[in-house]
Amino acid sequence: MPRKRKTPSSDVRFSEELAEQLIDMDPDNKIKKWIKDMVDKLREDMKAGNNIPKKLIPTYYIRKYNVNNLYRFRHPEGYRSIYSLVVVNEKGVCPIIWEVLSHPEYEKRFGY
Repeated sequence: MPRKRKTPSSDVRFSEELAEQLIDMDPDNKIKKWIKDMVDKLREDMKAGNNIPKKLIPTYYIRKYNVNNLYRFRHPEGYRSIYSLVVVNEKGVCPIIWEVLSHPEYEKRFGY
């Protein structure tokens, strides 16, 4: 089976809400560390997460962020980050991380 080709990204961005949450977190906060690790992985391969099929994208993300693609990135303890690949004129395509959800929040958001 052929290896999946990595798609590096020169930039990773955050939603306003997530950026504000990260600023307010203690540097040793586990979620802040997970996001830093995630950013490193997304710089290596912007498709490092699991692609969510279009028909399973919750209306919430379509309405709030006007997305047509969505990815899930797994963290320890059942947490998930949700991100999309967007076109940023000066950077090309890059990931934008919308939010980090606990497992119960993730299940509720996706209707499981």
